[in-house]
Amino acid sequence: MGMEGWLGAVILVLSGLGWGRQVSAQGVTLPPLLLSIAASGLGLGLCIQAAARGHDLPLALGASGALGLATLMALKAGRD
Repeated sequence: MGMEGWLGAVILVLSGLGWGRQVSAQGVTLPPLLLSIAASGLGLGLCIQAAARGHDLPLALGASGALGLATLMALKAGRD
């Protein structure tokens, strides 16, 4: 019913959060990078399916939220 779009948005946001934390902490390593890519792909796929059915808000919020949180987490370490 459209819940997969919101699930995809949550996955995208969490993936962005994880990516930003990893970049800010110790740098990027292969296993978390692969996990982040897989999670982002899954979330994006779910959001695109929902957008194809006319529910485009999860895609917009998921993508912008992921980018925003990744940036925030990556820059937050520089303030400490």
